[in-house]
Amino acid sequence: MKREDVIQRILEEKGVNAIPILIDMMEDADTETYEIITDIIDILGSDAKKYLFNEFMKRFEKNSFDDVVMLYLIDVLSNLECKELIPYLERMLNMYSDERAFPLILEALLRLTKDEKYIDILATFLDDTGDLQELAIMAISELPTQKGLKYLLDKYITNISKSEKALILDSIQKILFKKRDLINDVKKHPAGEEISEMLEWMLK
Repeated sequence: MKREDVIQRILEEKGVNAIPILIDMMEDADTETYEIITDIIDILGSDAKKYLFNEFMKRFEKNSFDDVVMLYLIDVLSNLECKELIPYLERMLNMYSDERAFPLILEALLRLTKDEKYIDILATFLDDTGDLQELAIMAISELPTQKGLKYLLDKYITNISKSEKALILDSIQKILFKKRDLINDVKKHPAGEEISEMLEWMLK
């Protein structure tokens, strides 16, 4: 069954009543399943937002350690611009033993507050390796600023792998899509010549 058909069927048969089922599915969701869940929640809109925030609060008040579903919930809710999350997000940093949770929480804070101090914190993960670094690179692109762009450009010209450069380039593209005039900052940077060639179609 096609993804669109799955979404349509769930909406027709369950509507808002599908939300508890979708939250349970988050526990073991792969990338494709998670994308379907978030698509459905986006369509349900404000009704989904209220339910998801209530679910988040229930889990937060239990003070459960390493609750993966809470990370899914803050991702969805921050995309729905649920500013009620803000007072709880920094406190969540003490609720996870896996450092990979930190960039995800900081990304939600950056998305909701637009405060560049979270870019500075995310930048501290750029010298890590693996998932932690990748999550930080992607999170920095959430807010299109000179500061975030400079962090990514500076990292690009260090001794890193081709796959790391490709990920950084992808995040730079996302920043430029959101704020095109930052292209001038790319051109002025030591990495500008190499990156400008790859982004030539955007620079016209």
